Amino acid sequence: MNQPETNAIANQGEDSQALGDAWKDFETRSTAERKRHYASSPRKIGSLLADLVRSRGYAQISVSEIQEKAWQTVVGTELATVTQFAKLSRGTMQVVVANSLVMQELTFRKEQLLAGLQTALPDAGVKQLRFKVGRVTHRSEP
Repeated sequence: MNQPETNAIANQGEDSQALGDAWKDFETRSTAERKRHYASSPRKIGSLLADLVRSRGYAQISVSEIQEKAWQTVVGTELATVTQFAKLSRGTMQVVVANSLVMQELTFRKEQLLAGLQTALPDAGVKQLRFKVGRVTHRSEP
């Protein structure tokens, strides 16, 4: 074989290698493109609505209102006017009270209040009460 034939055969080998690499690249890109468009299957409308309610916080508002009403029921009407449910986090219910006198009264009744809350909100998992002196603002009833 002479030199030009050898170069032609070598060039054919390089061309077929480049063609094979280009084909693999094409397959990889087309597979990725298909996955991007068809990665998720259609979802049920119920799960979409549940995600929407959870992401917008609508469910948290209604749970918070239920917990507020349970607190008012357990504490009684007299103390409900000077206290306000703040939040429930990791089993600790935080309550804002109007002054230190009310906080001391609630501290004396803590065990009784905790038992009442555990009965009223069994799924909430209330394990502890924490009181904080602050501004009490009640929402107006519609």
